[in-house]
Amino acid sequence: MSVSIDLSGQVAVVTGGGSGIGEAIARILARAGASVGIADISEDAGARVAEEIAAGGGRAFATVVDLADRDSIEAGFARIRAQLGPIQHLVNNGAAWVMKPFAEHTAADMGKVVRVTLGGTLLATQIALPDIVSRQGTVVIVSSDAGRIGEAWMSVYAAAKAGLHGFAKSLAREVGPKGVRVNVIAPGTTATPGSASFIEHAGGPAKIAKAYPLGRIGDPQDIANVVLFLVCDLSSWMTGQVLSVSGGFTMV
Repeated sequence: MSVSIDLSGQVAVVTGGGSGIGEAIARILARAGASVGIADISEDAGARVAEEIAAGGGRAFATVVDLADRDSIEAGFARIRAQLGPIQHLVNNGAAWVMKPFAEHTAADMGKVVRVTLGGTLLATQIALPDIVSRQGTVVIVSSDAGRIGEAWMSVYAAAKAGLHGFAKSLAREVGPKGVRVNVIAPGTTATPGSASFIEHAGGPAKIAKAYPLGRIGDPQDIANVVLFLVCDLSSWMTGQVLSVSGGFTMV
């Protein structure tokens, strides 16, 4: 007996879908048949991913969204609905971070990280939720193991991510009776353009990999694969969970 994942006729939105983990998520959802809305702060990055998905036979639409601005999210999601239809799945991947000792964080640094990473996810979820409830869909939040175990030089980012864990568990209890599932993925160190400075600061991928039982740091595809699982019916009895996808670095 074979197992297949078919998201045909379903619309998924990926915030921060123009690069790194978000790009990998957008691509795998499209390969599974979903129509994918790519909401990214970079017009060029989002358009590139959407064009490449379309060139491969998938269906995607990119729009600029600033997660720090409710009006921008509402307008972007409205454009996605107009092009693709009601949103069934929301993957909250967009985030902002500042890497420096906590004592050196300015009020502006803190505001940016919390406003985008935590606040943007709350806003995007609230805006998309009526669609998701009507279609008994899913919310997936891409967090970080920093939110579970902490990370030096990224304390405000870790705090924002930890806040998302509490939000997801609370929302899962609220919307579970309506047929909506809410889960979190907490990646370990993953090689993306955005994480390059952190990886360099930590000594490079080879040094970091020594701390991982599976012997390597993550690839965006590792995270995207688990997102696909959480979006599809194979995970139909899972909600309110925080899953570390970290090569065994974090075991819960």
